Amino acid sequence: MTLRGATGEIRWVYLPAVVFGPWRIESEHETTLVGTVASVDDYRVTQHPLVAVVQLGRSQVRYPVLDLQIDGGRVTARLGPRT
Repeated sequence: MTLRGATGEIRWVYLPAVVFGPWRIESEHETTLVGTVASVDDYRVTQHPLVAVVQLGRSQVRYPVLDLQIDGGRVTARLGPRT
């Protein structure tokens, strides 16, 4: 299954660590988020726990971030089960 959207955030507590978009979430064997980075807070992105928050219609969907990589303006995150 693949989900797509315009914007999203990876948050530490309630503070944005990474703002990204457009994005896609693919879930086959594991759930992976890929998006284009709009901004990064260098301190917050190193903190734990991090949560990916994306807008789907009128709902916000949250996933715990298990692994995060930012490279060349692209964010890739391995996500846990949707909360």
